[in-house]
Amino acid sequence: MKIKIKLLLLLLVLITSCQTIKDGLTGKKNDNSDEFLVKKKNPLELPPDFNELPVPKKDKENTNQSEEIDEEIENLFKNSDETNSSDDATDSNQSAEDFVLKKINNN
Repeated sequence: MKIKIKLLLLLLVLITSCQTIKDGLTGKKNDNSDEFLVKKKNPLELPPDFNELPVPKKDKENTNQSEEIDEEIENLFKNSDETNSSDDATDSNQSAEDFVLKKINNN
């Protein structure tokens, strides 16, 4: 008799500890959100005065500066090609840091 009571108590503890069995026996439904309760948003629209917005001006100074920087970079690459051809073969394997330091010291 004691063994039957212990097994019954053990079975009750196992059944009540399992959440899915508990939900199934009580008839509980999932707590998921309902897709029909989601609010729909309006589609995106352009503002009414969108065409009246000012057009950004191109700065002549900025374009001139960028052209000058591009020319300087090209000159550096041309000069580096000339110095690399005149340097020893051991200098061709130098690191980028050494290359930059050498250029700074030359200028």
